[in-house]
Amino acid sequence: MINGALACNIFWKVEGAVSIATGTKMKGTIIANNAAINMNTGDTLAGRAFTTAGAITIDGVLAHTPVGCGSALLTGPAAPNLASAECYVVFSSDGPVTNAGVTHLTGDVGTNVGLTTGYNPIYVTGAIHPIPDGSTAACAADLLNAYTYLNTLPYDIELLYPAQFGKNLTLTPHTYLLNGATTFTDTLYLNARGNTDAVFVIQINGALSTSTYSKVILTNGTQASNVFWKIEGAVSINDNSTFRGTIVCNNGAIDLNTGVTLKGRALTTTGAISTTAISAVMPPDCSTVGITSIENSTEIFTIYPNPFRTSASIRQKNASISNASELKLYNILGDEIMTVSITKEFTALNTNALPPGMYFYKILRNNRIIQSGKLIAQE
Repeated sequence: MINGALACNIFWKVEGAVSIATGTKMKGTIIANNAAINMNTGDTLAGRAFTTAGAITIDGVLAHTPVGCGSALLTGPAAPNLASAECYVVFSSDGPVTNAGVTHLTGDVGTNVGLTTGYNPIYVTGAIHPIPDGSTAACAADLLNAYTYLNTLPYDIELLYPAQFGKNLTLTPHTYLLNGATTFTDTLYLNARGNTDAVFVIQINGALSTSTYSKVILTNGTQASNVFWKIEGAVSINDNSTFRGTIVCNNGAIDLNTGVTLKGRALTTTGAISTTAISAVMPPDCSTVGITSIENSTEIFTIYPNPFRTSASIRQKNASISNASELKLYNILGDEIMTVSITKEFTALNTNALPPGMYFYKILRNNRIIQSGKLIAQE
């Protein structure tokens, strides 16, 4: 379609059978008279398929009513206020959080009851909370509020076959209910119909499990930050799946298995969380939330000399910023070996006891990483 043409303004009146070949992209409303319509694997239809008399057969297609021509702008419900939970990519209010393998996270990780273990700081762009602290307590309270909102939100549409969820289904911005344990197979498309602020809420009153290589695909402006999954029970995202949105699990464990890619969050009110060699990025990146323009520069702090021998200094470029910062230093194995509080323009970094080699550092403010890098100790 060119020069302003819209699928909603296209109509095909057909006297006879309609056969759409595999992989076709079709636009407009098809009206077949006294004949069958057959759509094949990989077909995409932005329009409608109607017949006055005849069978309609579809097999693995993506079809949706066309946008425009006075069609309603779908916004979905209001999003929950995650508050402090927004900055966590993996969190349990009550239960251990453990990792195996090389997992890359962007966002904070922790639990408010239990221990957080197995995460290498080198691969985590965010704060690791190994034991409960003030931040995890706030997150637990805010997560409960978010869950309560999602749980009491009236639904617009009930999907009647939770055991057959996915399978190339396309959803538009609404609150959906699946009233039972849900099996997610193959692919789910979330179509915002051009509205980047549109919100999707999927309420699952039971456990959620996915097939291997399952996919949530966002189309036509859908943002991962506007997708929320409220799940009553355990969550298992199977190997090599691509998942989008914030998982808010109530009274259930979360397993993110080998090769999972998550753009969103995995949060539970009660239950263990295990991750195995996954990649997860929380939307948005909270490492920049609330940081002033000076802090968005390439380097907020200068550490010199680098390489160093017996000592080094940390210079804060904007000494007028009142909030204290903290430098954490790690060895090549990812073990934390030093923590230094930064409260003034110049801070001494005592490196006399460090053996020669490469080190990694992170500088945090309010439990958020605002700078990271490498340091080298010379003989």
